[in-house]
Amino acid sequence: MKKIFLLLLALALLTGCADPAPAEPEPLPDEPPAVEETASLPEPRRLKPISAQAIVTEGRVPAENYELPPSLADPRYNAEDWIHGGVVGFLAETPEGGAAFYAAPYQANAESPALIRWGNSLAEFDWDFLTPRTTLPRMDCFDVNGDREDELIVICYTGSGTGVSVEELHILEKGPDGTLTDCAFPELLWQEEVPKLFSAAELNGRTFAILGHELVEFNHEGLDLEKPSSGMIAGFRTEDWGGLCFRGAFCLSPPGSAMPCYVAETSAQILYQDGIFALQDFHLYSYDQ
Repeated sequence: MKKIFLLLLALALLTGCADPAPAEPEPLPDEPPAVEETASLPEPRRLKPISAQAIVTEGRVPAENYELPPSLADPRYNAEDWIHGGVVGFLAETPEGGAAFYAAPYQANAESPALIRWGNSLAEFDWDFLTPRTTLPRMDCFDVNGDREDELIVICYTGSGTGVSVEELHILEKGPDGTLTDCAFPELLWQEEVPKLFSAAELNGRTFAILGHELVEFNHEGLDLEKPSSGMIAGFRTEDWGGLCFRGAFCLSPPGSAMPCYVAETSAQILYQDGIFALQDFHLYSYDQ
């Protein structure tokens, strides 16, 4: 009996010293919900200059021995009388008077040639240079390309209307024999190449036009953001320090429509060298019309 008691006592002691049964493992916490990617605008990018070959045209000897008006101030030869009076028009001259822009007697088919006098040189060009608004050409003369020789700069207003404001830039060079050669700024540079630099994006209900590192917010709705263009706005100006500047526009249209909606304005510095035009130093501004 004693042995049985001792065995039972030992068994009880062993049972009391044993480790308790392991607890059921706690369930792993629920995985946190996936964080949605934060919407953002496209990364800004540095814009490289873009360039294109000038449109080169040799000036020709005038078809007639025109009698050139003596003074820009004479009202008989201004744009209005030129259109109605059958005379040679005197439309513009450089600030120092060394060059002048005349127009051969007006033709209703709008094919009246431009007559450019630069010093003792006179040449005829088939340019567009007036619209129904009769905005006159502008002229200047300075060294554009750094060759220590002056070039003649002529800016003609060629397109006007609702949503349309187009100018053409001509740079004339004078040869050793006095011949004048026109190097015109190519339209494809602002119509086709500049729009490749544009983008547009929507973020949190706001819409932005983007050009390089710059952006402008606009409020127009229902536009195709994937197809920016320059629309029909292109302007040029000379700077006081002797440079040239391009002025353009950022345009979008509704899907499936060509109706222009201008959302921003642009500018760029113009370089000209060896018959090549380049645009650089682009900027973007709110469209103020």
